[in-house]
Amino acid sequence: MNLLSHTQLLPSFVGRGLAASLLLLLLWACSSDDNDETSTAYTFTSAPQPAWSVDLSGNEPVPTWEAPDPSKYESSMFLLIKLEDELVPYSTDGDLMTLFINGECRAVPSVRNVDQNNNIYFVLKVRGSSNDHQAIFTLFYYCASLHQMFSCEGQDNFATEITFGYNEDAVLPLYQHSTKYPVSNHLTVTLPQQTPFVADKDDCVAAFVGNECRGTGFVGTPFFVLRKNASETIQLRYYSKQRGGIYTLSQSVALDADEEKTIELKWQ
Repeated sequence: MNLLSHTQLLPSFVGRGLAASLLLLLLWACSSDDNDETSTAYTFTSAPQPAWSVDLSGNEPVPTWEAPDPSKYESSMFLLIKLEDELVPYSTDGDLMTLFINGECRAVPSVRNVDQNNNIYFVLKVRGSSNDHQAIFTLFYYCASLHQMFSCEGQDNFATEITFGYNEDAVLPLYQHSTKYPVSNHLTVTLPQQTPFVADKDDCVAAFVGNECRGTGFVGTPFFVLRKNASETIQLRYYSKQRGGIYTLSQSVALDADEEKTIELKWQ
């Protein structure tokens, strides 16, 4: 149909006005995007599936850990530490690991070992004595590719002439305690009964501080949210495969330090 040829058949006193109105309507229809939505609870933008990830890169220098003097300690124990799956993609031969007891370096810094299944292990010979009771143990891992230090801490007695980690994997929580993001939370996101989309197994969710991704996962499964301090609040984004776009939720979420939290997304 030729729109202009048909409007020319109208009486002159309405033809110009109606033609102009129809033309404006046509232009509006062509310029509007039916896939973009706004509401008080969220905004929606058409987008391909996002590759959300936390930027773990830092500027920490290579540590200058000094091996302990074995003559100062009466005994030793061995630790076999398997690197967490979250950190494996960033691991290189430049990585280092050691253990401190009560603020003192007690192990010769270890480089990584890679087995036939591409699992990454560090072997630590730790020096100590029987009077190390209820000592503060701090494991440090330096990731060379990220220029970032990760650590975890616990309290225990020094175990004389004992080996840990050979019979079963010893995987300690390093990922959620970095110099860059010292505060971490386990967050589980759930959906209400009514949503503006049909949920799909390939849908994903992410936590943001401003425009910076601080954690990503899937509905119903806990994932880590990393923050620089406990006062930072997060905003959630949801990718819908069925709608082919990203929902940015208006709700802001405050998290306590070291808290496990479940949040139901609000769509209205």
